[in-house]
Amino acid sequence: MRKLISMMLMLCAIVTFSACSSDDDGPTNPITNAVVPSSAKIGSEVTVQGSGFATGQTILLQPESGDAVDANAKMSFNGATFTIPYTLSAGKVNVVLKSGNDSWTLGSINLLDADNPISALSLPSEMAQGKEITISGIGFAEGDKILLASPSTKSNLIQNPYISGTVTSDGLKFTLPNYNGEGMADVKLVRGNSSWSLGEAYIYQPRQIESITISGNTMVSMYAGMIGLTEDDLVLNLAYNDNGMLSAITSNATNVAWQLKYDGKKVTCDNYTFTLDDQNRVVSSTRQDPDYTTGEYVESKYVWSYDANGYLVSVKKEGAESDDNNFVASYADGNLGGYTMSFTNELATANKNLRVCPETVEPAFLINTFAWLMQRDDLFLGFLINQNVKVSAYVPTQFIAGDIDPSTGADIQTKADMTSSFKDNVLTLQTTGAAIAASQLYYANTVSVKYKNK
Repeated sequence: MRKLISMMLMLCAIVTFSACSSDDDGPTNPITNAVVPSSAKIGSEVTVQGSGFATGQTILLQPESGDAVDANAKMSFNGATFTIPYTLSAGKVNVVLKSGNDSWTLGSINLLDADNPISALSLPSEMAQGKEITISGIGFAEGDKILLASPSTKSNLIQNPYISGTVTSDGLKFTLPNYNGEGMADVKLVRGNSSWSLGEAYIYQPRQIESITISGNTMVSMYAGMIGLTEDDLVLNLAYNDNGMLSAITSNATNVAWQLKYDGKKVTCDNYTFTLDDQNRVVSSTRQDPDYTTGEYVESKYVWSYDANGYLVSVKKEGAESDDNNFVASYADGNLGGYTMSFTNELATANKNLRVCPETVEPAFLINTFAWLMQRDDLFLGFLINQNVKVSAYVPTQFIAGDIDPSTGADIQTKADMTSSFKDNVLTLQTTGAAIAASQLYYANTVSVKYKNK
């Protein structure tokens, strides 16, 4: 009996020693009543509730694979508040409290994909390679990057896909690299391991018009002697100064040439003067117009106006009692729908297969180059001088011209289908028929526009 009692006392001692040993394995978790959210979106603010949080403690987020991330939590008497870093990926993370060399797991959070952090977003519809681009919006952060992907294949368009940006008061600014290609791109914002599609944009190589060749135009043949042309085709050659501005137009016709002189934002050419804004857009022009009451020439001033998207929508003569000398254009869905100058002309864009070279000249104006030169060369020079002006996205497929029926004098419309192609930096525009609009000197022809990269 005495032996049995002795054995029982020894067993109690062992149990007592074991319990004391367990309590001494490490410090006790200082947090009591911890409440960890079951899920949260990356980039969102989270609060882990509980008692015992104090300065000097750290919250770590430990994913199932990979290194733990410091949450940079702010401690208060009743909880720890932090933002889920964008460097983490969706999935489960353990919330670990660290104090000195000791740590305790408080719980786990199921991380969900982050919401797009950008509001009031404005993405340019076109982006020029080698140029500085700004994506407007609120919510951009330092370290944000841009990624361009093919909308169809989702593959990256450039070899070094991540484009670093700089946060400005307007949004995110970056320089678009050059790469061998043009086309639509899915523009993505990358922040840490998260990314969002901001929309699609047309990525293009900036170009300048090198030459314009007019072939098969009846009026060119009729006026060949007057303009000093001895060939079948009229060729206009464009030259530019060191600032990339149009400086001269020469041709194979002895009487068709212009020299442009720049004085700050003033451009003079023959009897014309153009005034540019800070974007090198023409905002006003002057020309000598005849006064039919006196038989003398007087200076007329024209105001060039643009809409909020940057399209040229009017060139209006100051003090004009009618719109006969005014140019008014209308755009719909990013394409020129028509323009009026004495007569109303409409454009149809049935097929969207051929893009226009951005920031050059509307194809609809190039179609009738010779008519512009004969009637309103000041306008055409302004079209060529203009920079940073939005133009149609696609080449039109039909030209619907205003005209006058010679037998009745009634206003009519004539239609001319258009075919176009772009190969080896040459845009070819061809209209069918004969006299598209005799009253406007618009005749069917082929216009070849050769471009060069800036």
